[in-house]
This record gives sequence, structure tokens and C-alpha cells, in this order.
Amino acid sequence: MHPQRSPVPRVALGLTLCAMALRAAAAAQDGDELDLILNRLGVYLLTYESELSTVVAEERYEQRETRRMAAGIPEANRLASVRTRKLESDVAFLRLPGGEAWFGVRDVKKVDGRAVSTEGGRLLDVLQRLNATRLIEDGARIVAASAAHNLGSPRTINMPSTPLEVLHPTHHVQFMFKLRGRGKVDGTETMKVEFDEFDVPTLINDFKGEPLFIRGTAWVEPGNGRLWRVEMTVRPRTSVNVPRSFQNFLRVDFMLHQELGLMVPKHMDEEFFVPGGRGTGAATYSNYRRFTTAARLVPQN
Repeated sequence: MHPQRSPVPRVALGLTLCAMALRAAAAAQDGDELDLILNRLGVYLLTYESELSTVVAEERYEQRETRRMAAGIPEANRLASVRTRKLESDVAFLRLPGGEAWFGVRDVKKVDGRAVSTEGGRLLDVLQRLNATRLIEDGARIVAASAAHNLGSPRTINMPSTPLEVLHPTHHVQFMFKLRGRGKVDGTETMKVEFDEFDVPTLINDFKGEPLFIRGTAWVEPGNGRLWRVEMTVRPRTSVNVPRSFQNFLRVDFMLHQELGLMVPKHMDEEFFVPGGRGTGAATYSNYRRFTTAARLVPQN
């Protein structure tokens, strides 16, 4: 007499295969949805660059730098050195000719309430020349001069246009993307898309030329690809976890500007490296003006 096999393992196997099939179907569906959202985001950014490149805004930017002192005693009892700085600037969000890269230009007009001069001329004067070559040359000088006012480590990535360059469709091949659920931003339903840079050459290098890797999350409106928020960290790739104090963090929130009829930067937060401490920054944007082909600025709010 041959013993009969219990039906239980067959039922369990059937349930297992069913669960695997459901997971595979869900993964395929997530992949299709991710591809669709990335495609819409790419189309949106390609259209958006020509619209935002005609806009100038005022920026109020507060930075704070904290350094721990008196090493050798318990951290809780260490003294702290704190510096603050308030920058008032005009900012422009330019796409270089030929779609090469986003070129965020910050023209610092005041530091802690005191007027400053900028090598290469004021931003609005530069824009009125409408000459691509001179615009890049003079804009680069303004960027370099303005970056000198930053607290903390040398950097030029602290611009609200940085996430636009990172997420531009020409760079999608350098990142791995995953869907991370839904979230609302200012009442708008969005999909959260995680991105992780995995290859060299990287988009951002440190001042020594060493590669820095980007990881973050984008809040994308699924129906039209509009970008509402981006959070990203910039860090070296090592075999161990890099402490947060050694990473740069950037968050940019966008809003719909009714008069302009497009999304514009609303607020930017950052955390940046400070030897022996940590730095933070917060910027707000207002007084948006559109730069017209008639070489004049038109107030929009």
C-alpha cells in the first residue's frame, strides 16, 4: 500500500505561487507607473526650462554656522561658536545655450544689511545684454563672487535650480529610480520618486574634483509631471555610512505662481558641512519678474 501524500503542501505551494504571481504583477505595474511618471517629469522639465529661464526673483537667505569648541570634554558641555549671515539677492534660473545645464545665478546685493559690489556687473545689467557668450562669462563671475559670501564649506550647489539639473531627462541614465508611495504638497496629490546616483562621472564633484553622489526624493504630480518638492543629499561614496554632518542636504519647494502661470521656487532649506560643526540655511523667494525680449523686466506680483 502506497501512502497518500497530504494535500496540505499542495495547497501551501499553490498559495505561495499565487502570492509570487501577485507580487510579480504588482512589480510590473509599479514599473509601468514609474516609467510613465518619469516620462511625464522629463517632458515637463524640457518645457519648463524655457519658461523659468525668463524669470528673475528676489531671494532672502539666512545661513547659520555652529562649530563645537573645547574638544576633550563631554560633548554636552562643549561651548559652541555660532555665526549667522543674511543675504539679499537677485536670482535668475538660466538654461545654458544648447541645453547644456541649468545655470543658477545669485547676485548678492546686501550682506547683513550692507550693500556689496559684484565683479562682472549686476545681474539685471548682465541679462539686458542678451548676449549668450557674455552672459555665461559675466554670470560665472557673479556666481563665483556670490559664493564667497556663503558660510561653511565652498559650494555653488545651494541654488533652487540644482534639483532641476539633477532630474533633467538627460541624466536619468545615471540614477536608479523607485516609487515610494504618495504624498500631498500644498494640497496636491503627488507620487514620491526616489533617485539614487550610481555611476561616475557624477554630476557634482567636491572642490578637489572627487565625485559626490546624489540621493533623494522628488514629489511629482502624476497627471502632468509637475515638480512640487525635491529633497536630496550629496555625499562621497564610501564603504561605511557617512555621518549626516559630512553630507550636504538640499530641499526645494515649488509653488504655482498664478500671474506667471508656472511653478516657481518657493522655499529652499539646506544643511552644509562645517569643519567641527554643522551649517543650516533657509531661503525664500518673492517679487518674481519676467525678463522679456524687449530687454526689460515686467513685475509679476
